[in-house]
Amino acid sequence: MDTYEWQKNYAIVNRLYYTERLWETTLFGCALYTGINMSFIKEGYFANAMRLRLIPIWGKVAAFNTLITLILLAPLTKEEMRIQTRKRFIMGKWLYSTFHLDPEQQKHGDFRLC
Repeated sequence: MDTYEWQKNYAIVNRLYYTERLWETTLFGCALYTGINMSFIKEGYFANAMRLRLIPIWGKVAAFNTLITLILLAPLTKEEMRIQTRKRFIMGKWLYSTFHLDPEQQKHGDFRLC
């Protein structure tokens, strides 16, 4: 049986998960692009053109990621993000539920480190 709290938690986790994947994939693509350009520079093919392409792509990727991150995380509160990212770092994955928390923490919603 679905409850509002579970649906809210699911939405928060999804927004944070997609933000993480956004940064991972775009930075991987940018690093790959840089590596290919560096190989051209090393071999001497269009070295000046390849050097000129490196800095702008990192700026464009950073601007794009920042804009999309702001859009994705705008509806979330700092407390919601703090709780979920803390769970992410402790458990090593994004969790949709709170079953792993102690009953006392679940009851009072206290997620501070002891």
